[in-house]
Amino acid sequence: MEKLYFLGPKGTYSEIAAKKFALMEDEKYILEPISTIAKIVEMLNNDEKNIGVLPIENSIEGIVRQSLDSLYLSDVKIQAQTDIKIEHCLFSKGKKEDIKHIISHPQALAQSQKYILENFDEKIDLIEATSTAHAADILGDKDKTYAAICSFDKGIELKLNLIDRNIGDIKDNKTRFVLISKKKLILNNPLTRTSIAFNTKNESGALLKVLKIFYKYNLNLIYLESRPSKRVFGEYNFFADIDKGFDEIIEAIGEIKKECNYYKFLGSYPIV
Repeated sequence: MEKLYFLGPKGTYSEIAAKKFALMEDEKYILEPISTIAKIVEMLNNDEKNIGVLPIENSIEGIVRQSLDSLYLSDVKIQAQTDIKIEHCLFSKGKKEDIKHIISHPQALAQSQKYILENFDEKIDLIEATSTAHAADILGDKDKTYAAICSFDKGIELKLNLIDRNIGDIKDNKTRFVLISKKKLILNNPLTRTSIAFNTKNESGALLKVLKIFYKYNLNLIYLESRPSKRVFGEYNFFADIDKGFDEIIEAIGEIKKECNYYKFLGSYPIV
């Protein structure tokens, strides 16, 4: 049976996204957690059968740089995109008044600062974990003075005590995930977004020339990010999302290629 790789361990928001993507195809997949983003992409780059899920952007923290860099250097393509609501919950083995230590991923701790300051004194011990799911797993070896910030599903799965739900400082917190594979997936959804990467010529106004092409064809550039090329200091790769399927923008892409040193198609896909 084919596998669907996600950023582990089990119980992460990546797994939630993976389960949502798994419902899109008739084929059945075994969900398998992988420890790093780079490893997921590396495995799929040498694999025509299996598929994977990557976090690509968080509405608070911004782009996931490792995902962009890994996609740029690989042959895998984006097949679909989905947004998952991030709802941080506080779980423990004991009661709220017992808590002296809070474990979670650094982002979850940072995104819950207001709640922590309002509900615990300045002596509260904040402990970093590799993921929110790992934080919940750690509680298995801890006493009732420890708590974890994790997803609701993960805390319930481990039968922990729910202390408070949706404790994040910003309630509309979402992460954008993409489904990736080397093979072309046949999905019953219209293609509504295209992702590309390009490297402009090293001359004044080079990026402006490319942006004028988007304007000329009335294309909505909904995302633009620059990343160091890692080849020459001061040289950047640009990542762009356009809210149309590739077939609708072929002519514009042809002109963009002429203005660039390098162009790469990252995928044309549905939003689910």
